[in-house]
Amino acid sequence: MDIYFYANTYFIKLVIATMVVFLGSEFMAIFPVFTNFKKHKETVERHIVPIWEITGTTIVVFVVELELIYSSLTPIASYLFIPLVGTFILLLVLRNVWIIYAEFIWKNKHNRVINSENFYKGYLIATFIMVILFLTAIVTLMYGKGIHLNLTDLSASYISYIPMLSTYNYWLFLLGTLFVAYGLSAVFYRTMKIESFVPLTTVIIGLILSVSGLYGVAIADKVPSGDIYLLIIPLILTLIIPVLYMNKRTTNIASYKPIFFILMVFAVFIIEAPVTYIAGGAFPISNFASANSMQAFNLYLSILGGIIFLGFMIMYAYVYANNPEKFGMEKPLKKETVTK
Repeated sequence: MDIYFYANTYFIKLVIATMVVFLGSEFMAIFPVFTNFKKHKETVERHIVPIWEITGTTIVVFVVELELIYSSLTPIASYLFIPLVGTFILLLVLRNVWIIYAEFIWKNKHNRVINSENFYKGYLIATFIMVILFLTAIVTLMYGKGIHLNLTDLSASYISYIPMLSTYNYWLFLLGTLFVAYGLSAVFYRTMKIESFVPLTTVIIGLILSVSGLYGVAIADKVPSGDIYLLIIPLILTLIIPVLYMNKRTTNIASYKPIFFILMVFAVFIIEAPVTYIAGGAFPISNFASANSMQAFNLYLSILGGIIFLGFMIMYAYVYANNPEKFGMEKPLKKETVTK
């Protein structure tokens, strides 16, 4: 297979990792917002307001990359996942509407229905469901059971979600993801005391559950057994964050958004890297590759777009470092000032 294809394969995995982490950072906000909106509103807004449009952009980039790199896979995936894709797009629109209203609404502050709190909650519920749908689609595509794919007659293809929903691997992975998200949320949005063991404990429990589920899915997807050990790297990277948070000297580093994004993007990328088959190992992903000319064009375009995106993220990190009060990076936390 052409070198352009292999380069594009890793690039789209990097795009997926970036999209997952950005979407996940918003996904985690559901915990502080629904537990105590008034107390955490300002902290959540400092992250979400400048980032939600970037999250939407990463989703668009992923769709474009998928079409250019795997042109024959896109119509198949779209057809098979019509209910999930349709619901995802609808929620994406509603999510954008609700966050815009939540960000700019200033009237009816005492209205029980039309207020920023309800709009933020609606936005986060939509984001929460979007993440669940995305994880479900990925696990289904990897696990393969329930997928009835007819490459000669696409109209005869369909997905039965019963086999996937009835496997404990899916629920382990999903439950573990929620535990990890809760633990990292406490660090990312700084909602717990420094000395609290809750973030580290929930992250450890979540990793045990999610890795167990992911391992079952990976085996079904014919991921080489040697590559399974690569999971040790994202495990360590994920555990670093709550561990750093518990040390007064490194608390700010743990909740420093650019560092969080770099660590998590790399962790998710390592998880994706060994995946080269879909539908339970039935089809090598290379079977759906686009023509070499399109692969070459996409690689050059991706490099240009990647440089521009990286430049803006460096600018974001610079502004973040020089204007910490705008992003919630206060002085080192003290016991009496940290949220209980």
